[in-house]
Amino acid sequence: MNRRTLLRSGLSITTANVVTRLARSASAAPQAPTVYEPSKNDPRIVAALNARKRLGAAMLSGDFKAVETIFAPDLVVHSPINMVVNRENVLARLRTGQISYEPNVEERIEFAGVRGGAVVLMGEEIVQPIRNAPNVRKTVHRRFTDIWKNFGGVWKLAIRQATVTSAE
Repeated sequence: MNRRTLLRSGLSITTANVVTRLARSASAAPQAPTVYEPSKNDPRIVAALNARKRLGAAMLSGDFKAVETIFAPDLVVHSPINMVVNRENVLARLRTGQISYEPNVEERIEFAGVRGGAVVLMGEEIVQPIRNAPNVRKTVHRRFTDIWKNFGGVWKLAIRQATVTSAE
């Protein structure tokens, strides 16, 4: 197989996977309830979910000082723009409106669990970007994984991954 054949076969596999995924999602059953490990009432999970809510509210209101306090000092993000970025990059993009959404953000937490000293949250977000953000005026679906860590009694976002699955 030469490079061209590999690229062509890779593309057809990718296209087949997308078609299969779309067919599955169209006939998928309603979303299952959130999985909590060890439990929905675990104080670490509750604290991380509350910190996530505070972060969302701070981002929507443009309260960048509050956002800074919720981000870990060494935050790293695999962002929806398909780049790995640090805390300063995210804060700069927030300030310039490159990360900006309508207030009707939908979140579906599908997994909330404790792993070692961290809380892992996974699910889907549906956002409508505004201002200078990519995909402005579209409805963007993305999958995310957030890892929250306790820094001196305060839960902070330490690692985030978000991948756009559709923008319509």
